[in-house]
Amino acid sequence: MHYRAIAAVSLATLGIAASGLALAQQTSPPPRVPDSWRMPYERGFWGHAGLSLGRAETDHACVGAFNCDLKDSTWRVFAGGRFNNAVGGEIGFMDFGDFTRGGGRTEGRALDLSLLAGIPVGANSAVFGKLGAVYSRTEVGAAPGSGLRTGKDSGWGPRYGIGGQVGLTANLAARVDLDRYRLNFIGGEQDVDTMTVGLQYTFR
Repeated sequence: MHYRAIAAVSLATLGIAASGLALAQQTSPPPRVPDSWRMPYERGFWGHAGLSLGRAETDHACVGAFNCDLKDSTWRVFAGGRFNNAVGGEIGFMDFGDFTRGGGRTEGRALDLSLLAGIPVGANSAVFGKLGAVYSRTEVGAAPGSGLRTGKDSGWGPRYGIGGQVGLTANLAARVDLDRYRLNFIGGEQDVDTMTVGLQYTFR
């Protein structure tokens, strides 16, 4: 009897221990995945794409008595991914619209590359800063007698900005961006500021 009692207690103890281990495995958080670096040519880097609309404003000066409107609608399409959990990269194409000055039109389009460093603030939500470069193609037209140099120009310049996104679903987020681009115009470089609002879709 004595040995049977000991065996019964031992089996019961093993059963309780096994049950506790199983419960601990169910309730314990999963092991942390190492924050490894990924490159754009590697699988798993590219993770989001989107479209933004807004306003652009150039810091060109108005000329004489000619009509002057230095603001216009703008749009940008973009795609990006993450090098790791904190740093990402993005490529975009932007149309800055047409600005009226010197009795003609000043317009610009650009391809931009940027690094993003962000802080998550919730599910699919974050605030971030951006720093990179932009390759622009611009054209300046003017009425005779305005004194403006006219023609086309292109080249590289810096771009930087800040932004934020709010998750609407696990994949879809509303996004706001404030950016400054340094564009090459005939006659010199000029800043163009943009404020855009759009949607970003994250692939999961």
